[in-house]
Amino acid sequence: MALAGGALLLLALYWPFTEQGLIDVLQQRTVRSVTIGSFRVTYLPPGCVAEQICFLHRKHKEKPPLITIKKIVVRGSYWGMISPHKRLATVGVYGMHVTVPPPDPSGGPNPIMPLTHGTSGPPISIGTVVADGAILNFIQSAPGKPPLRLTIDKLRLEGVGNDQPLKYWATIYNTNPPGTIESNGIFGTWNPDNPASTPVHGWYRFTNANLGVYKVITGTLASTGSFNGNLGAIDVKGSIDVPNFHVTDSSHTRDLRADFDATVAGTDGNVALNTVKARFDRTTVLFTGAVEGQPKDPGKVVSLSIQCDNGRIEDLLGLVITEKQAPTSGNLTLRAQFVLPPGPKSFLGDMRVDGRVGVASGKFTSKEIQTSLARVSESAARKDNLPDEDAATLVSELDGGVSVRNGTAYLFNLTLGFPGGMASMSGSYNLLNSDIDLHGVLATDGSPSAATTGFKALLLKTASPFLKKDGIDRKTVPFKISGNYHNVQVGIDRGHNKSSR
Repeated sequence: MALAGGALLLLALYWPFTEQGLIDVLQQRTVRSVTIGSFRVTYLPPGCVAEQICFLHRKHKEKPPLITIKKIVVRGSYWGMISPHKRLATVGVYGMHVTVPPPDPSGGPNPIMPLTHGTSGPPISIGTVVADGAILNFIQSAPGKPPLRLTIDKLRLEGVGNDQPLKYWATIYNTNPPGTIESNGIFGTWNPDNPASTPVHGWYRFTNANLGVYKVITGTLASTGSFNGNLGAIDVKGSIDVPNFHVTDSSHTRDLRADFDATVAGTDGNVALNTVKARFDRTTVLFTGAVEGQPKDPGKVVSLSIQCDNGRIEDLLGLVITEKQAPTSGNLTLRAQFVLPPGPKSFLGDMRVDGRVGVASGKFTSKEIQTSLARVSESAARKDNLPDEDAATLVSELDGGVSVRNGTAYLFNLTLGFPGGMASMSGSYNLLNSDIDLHGVLATDGSPSAATTGFKALLLKTASPFLKKDGIDRKTVPFKISGNYHNVQVGIDRGHNKSSR
């Protein structure tokens, strides 16, 4: 009895699970004042339960707390209480809400989440930390920008409190785009003087991400990959699959797949796209660029450099046009710069594109235009008239510049080569309503009178007064293509002819 009584007296004198003891530990770990709403001790197992915990601002304690926790449950062991290296079996943190301020512009410390950092005293190691239902709000530097929110449904941490990197397993609900992220890896050690330099590496799986939150596109994204780096610059490599990718202004849905190498800034959500290799239909496109916020402006700007070799132009147009069939087809070469400003607006109306496009072995899918070119080529080759089905297979070469603004593609210095002739033109194609307005000059080695369809208004007798000799056998005439995709009108460009005299 005396021995048992002595043990109880020692426990009473050196019992570590006190309200002030817990406050001291939390204040040491966060370098902030801590308050506890209620507290009680448990003996089997030894530990304690604290509720309504608040971590206050250092200078402005009247402001809402930076960290609030509904409940902390600490469970230890009697052996851990008397061993030289203090150790807790588990710590449960429930209903935690963290507001992470932007980095201090003066370069001062910001130890908002020092999970593995201690300032003084012997370390207390923890076997497992359970932190389910935590919410992290990362405040953006620019005024008016909504915070980047992460909801941690499940979180397990091992190795907390020993000033060593900790292992974690997490299930996170992401809000932008909304979806579920499963991840495990190594975090830390935490650097309170420069949180962005805190190391992190591991693996992730992102499922059921709803791209509809961006308004301009829809689809369900899945992605897997690995990451390595620090919170300020996390290198991520992986793949994505969007089987139902759709641009809201178009009428097409595509299976979009991509492999990527990106750098993510964990503190503000900005993304540098080092390389992205996207595949859809028979086309592969390479991207580099960034998705990043701008000072004083809400949202993020998407800016990309685009490169495509040996793709298909009908695949690319099929992503964005409303018509069931693209106006042209053929092997595509593309170099372009793409910019999409932030905001829930129109994808086609807001995107800006500047570049150069080339199409080899191409054809117009409009039978009216394609048959007209076939007749000219047929005349140049001194052959009999081709049937319409052969005209649809006529190949051509196309090259020129393109600029997209306000939903309209402006084409300039566009050259179209085909057997027996060529055309040069400039003008526009409206991606929103499919209106066409192209003007140019047609040069042919053949006889205009041989054409019987398509360009007949241009190449029959009515065209004769406008024909000009360009060399020995080549004849030229100004022409225009206007109207709508469903009702293409091809004819003499009389205004062009008059202005050229």
